[in-house]
Parts: sequence; structure tokens; C-alpha cells
Amino acid sequence: MWVCEAIDRAGLVTDSTPSVSYGANAARAHYEAPADGSAAIAPGALLLLDLWATEPGGIYADQTWMASIGQPSARAEAAWRVVREARDAALALLHERLASGEAVTGAEADRAARAVIAAAGHAEHTVGRTGHSIDRVGLHGLGPMLDDTESFDGRRIIPGVGFSVEPGIYIPGELGVRSEVNAYAQLDGLEVTPVEYQRELIVV
Repeated sequence: MWVCEAIDRAGLVTDSTPSVSYGANAARAHYEAPADGSAAIAPGALLLLDLWATEPGGIYADQTWMASIGQPSARAEAAWRVVREARDAALALLHERLASGEAVTGAEADRAARAVIAAAGHAEHTVGRTGHSIDRVGLHGLGPMLDDTESFDGRRIIPGVGFSVEPGIYIPGELGVRSEVNAYAQLDGLEVTPVEYQRELIVV
């Protein structure tokens, strides 16, 4: 409710309410908390906030932020670091290839992120692709996706293409961690929004 009110105050619109999940429910990707019977937010676990909105007639922004209610456990902190590194690996590949004019596909960016997650021993804790298209069609557009997990998207990422970058680790019954930013392919590299995206867990 608070996030929806803030979206309204900013003059933005959205087609659905944000996804807020806490503790073990965050391991259920894109979990939607029920109006009644939701777990109380209390110290000791992670909170995942996934929200999306657009200016009227504009292009959607789609972001996920992670917070720890109280000091995070060592396992939660480690999972966050892996996800952050996976996100940055995909962004680095895309920026380098675009800046050099070398071809790069959505599938390659997905593999770059998943390689980091697999190297940390969490290969079985990825449940979906690294990112989806964002364009004038909507929040989930028709352009290339960062996907060699759910399917294979061999389409090139070319200047003018927009998409999310959102790797995650989801350990059933325990925790879920995701970091999501948006990116726009340019002739000289990659524009990433927000400019100041999350580097550390927010401790509440």
C-alpha cells in the first residue's frame, strides 16, 4: 500500500501492485503476498521488493531491492554477494561487447550471470532467465531476453534495445535474493538505471 501510494504521488502508473516477499516466501520467485494471512515482517530474514511503474505513455522501469530486517545472516550476506556479482558480470559483458561493436546475444548475457551463480555452488537455485525485454509494448516486451535457461534467445542485443538484468538465488524454504536493474543498449556501451543501483544489502 505504501509503495502504491508513493507511485501515485509521483504521477506514475502501473498495471499491477509490487511484489513484496519476506523470509522463505522470497524463495518463491515473484511471490504475491495475500491480503490476509501474510507472514509478519520481523527481525531475522530478508525482504525482497520488486516494483515497476511508468510515466503515462512511457517505458516501464522494473527494479528489485533487497533489505535485511536486522543484521543479515552470513548465508544471506553470501547469497547477496553472489547475486550482485552475477548481475555485474552480465552488465560488464554487455557493455564491453556493445562498446567494441562486437555481437552479443541475450543468451550470452544469461550465461555470464549464471556462471557466477554456478561457481558459488548455487546452480540448482536459479529458477529463471536473467532478464526480460522492456519496450513500448510493455513491461515484458517483444525484444531480446537474457535467456539461455527457460529457452534460448540468440537474438542480438543491438542499440535501442531495453531489458532488465535480474539474476537471483532461490533456496526453497529458506531465502530468496535478487538484484534487478534496467539497461538500454547504446552505440558506445550500456546505460543502466537507476544510476545508483544497489551495492549492499539495506539493513533496516
